Amino acid sequence: MKKFCVSLLALGMCLGLTLPAKAEYPEKPIMLMTAFNPGGASDLSHRLLEKFAKGIIPQPIVVTYKAGAGGEIGWTWLAGAKPDGYTIGGVDLPHIVLQPMLRPEGQPGYKTDQLNPLCCLVFDPDILIVSEKSPFKSFRELIDHAKANPGKVKAATVGKLTGDHLFLMNVEKLTGAKFTQVPYPGGSKAAPALLSGEVDCYFASTSNFLRTQGARGLAIATGERYELCPDVPTLSELGCKLESAKYRGLATPPDFPAEARAYLEAAFAKVCANPEYQAGVRGIGLLPHFKDGKTFGEIIRQEREKAHSVLKEQGLVQ
Repeated sequence: MKKFCVSLLALGMCLGLTLPAKAEYPEKPIMLMTAFNPGGASDLSHRLLEKFAKGIIPQPIVVTYKAGAGGEIGWTWLAGAKPDGYTIGGVDLPHIVLQPMLRPEGQPGYKTDQLNPLCCLVFDPDILIVSEKSPFKSFRELIDHAKANPGKVKAATVGKLTGDHLFLMNVEKLTGAKFTQVPYPGGSKAAPALLSGEVDCYFASTSNFLRTQGARGLAIATGERYELCPDVPTLSELGCKLESAKYRGLATPPDFPAEARAYLEAAFAKVCANPEYQAGVRGIGLLPHFKDGKTFGEIIRQEREKAHSVLKEQGLVQ
């Protein structure tokens, strides 16, 4: 048999034939799932990756949408996606740690650990905003009114058990105010609701605020004045010690091929190091914040601990 195989190989060489080389990854387009509606910060961030990955990744990035339930529909889909190396998804913190904590036992949905961190992309602090037509000119005016009229002030968020919701809960705890939450499927829906007067305020991402003409920032949840909107006072300046933000990154389904993971992590590191990409990120109101998968995993762990502490104080978890 050995002599027969050698003879076949020799015959092939004589005829000018060669064995096909192993195809290099990636062989086809890579699907990037966005868990929110088009036009929001997650979508815009992914569109920048789609644009600047050209020339670094030889196959296109194809953005697809699985919006709804504050991102839970998309992340549940991602957790069950085929781990073929060609399906990844955007993930938002603290959304992906909040939702599984409060889901009833046995209810379908993803678990945080099923979303394997690939890399962190951007940092986006939380901010409380109103319409420029609002009678509330300051954070204190809004809080005093909400305290005097419990549940009467309607507050937009991008969904229950999202980063916006956690931000709202933290502000309620620290101030004693009580709002009525009005959840929307994304920032592209919440911002128009604010401007039309459908809601009184919006516990938002700063990126949404910076893209919304006609909105006024009352307070931002950063330790110091934020470079992209330095005129907005911090909550700490206003006597409310709170830092709160969202981290947006990428994750894969469970059992994703290690070779594909390593390739994509390195490729996105190159994309995120591009000064033109970074300028584009700032242009949509976000700060570039690339971290590799291991470091992003540690950020997720820390955010899970913080979220659990808040929910426990609220009596929502044991």
